[in-house]
Amino acid sequence: MNQAERKDTMLGFSRISAVTALVAVFLCGGTVARAEVTGGGGDVPAVSEAPMGKVAVRRGVQGPAGLFTARLLLLINASKNNFGKPTSLAPDLYYALSDTVQIGLLHTLPMGWQSRPGGALCLTGTSDGCPKVYDNVGFDFMYGLLYGDFHLSIHSSLYLLRISDPTFVMWTVGLIGKFHFTDLVALLFDPQIGISLADRRVNKDQLFVPLELQFQATPAVSVKLLSGVSGQLSALGDTYVIPVGLGVIGNVSSSIDLGVRFSFDNLLGKQPPMPPPGTSRTDARSIGLLLVIRA
Repeated sequence: MNQAERKDTMLGFSRISAVTALVAVFLCGGTVARAEVTGGGGDVPAVSEAPMGKVAVRRGVQGPAGLFTARLLLLINASKNNFGKPTSLAPDLYYALSDTVQIGLLHTLPMGWQSRPGGALCLTGTSDGCPKVYDNVGFDFMYGLLYGDFHLSIHSSLYLLRISDPTFVMWTVGLIGKFHFTDLVALLFDPQIGISLADRRVNKDQLFVPLELQFQATPAVSVKLLSGVSGQLSALGDTYVIPVGLGVIGNVSSSIDLGVRFSFDNLLGKQPPMPPPGTSRTDARSIGLLLVIRA
């Protein structure tokens, strides 16, 4: 590794450390500022008397018992010279078996609605960025541990990241949580370790840490600053990806939300040592259009 590569690697670790430190500050501040926390177990008290979908920032990370939620996400590549190539539809389906146990069927990846287009049901064909029409699915599990001003759940998923041969299977395990600084501001975090279960010589273990800083603009509208970090665990300094984006979600009724996000997919992450002339960090972009249906 030459001096330039060492300098770039150190810069990468400093960016990852900055994200981690920012999260730590938020977590410590949230813990001190708000202390009304209850454990999971039986019935979990409601965090709000508002109709379903309103004051979403105040709510937790799981649904109450019996709630079915469908999150339909249309992911569109908005990168330079490749707008719409690919475009994919990723439906995530969740059902709350109880106040503390939730299961799901996933088509987004561990970075959630910051996932890049190209997976799930890919709509634009092989000539426009779709390796397959349908080639990935996941199964999700959450178990609630803490509720109130600090929500925390065990979060684990089993992903078939490639259904076609050779199959690529990954198991992720971690914690998803939400710190409520006030009724109008919260931080959602979902760190997971992805353990490869197939051909580990090629498919390496991964780190995923999606982050959302959420603001309740009005009772029906929430604004989210999106970021996080992901990369290969054994070579994080050379593979880390740090997106930066903005999302807005509006509540239409007790059953429906609509949302949109725009992201620079790797604005602060590792870049090629010699990028092609005329390219920049802002060239990799994506758009997500979200429809949430509750029943």
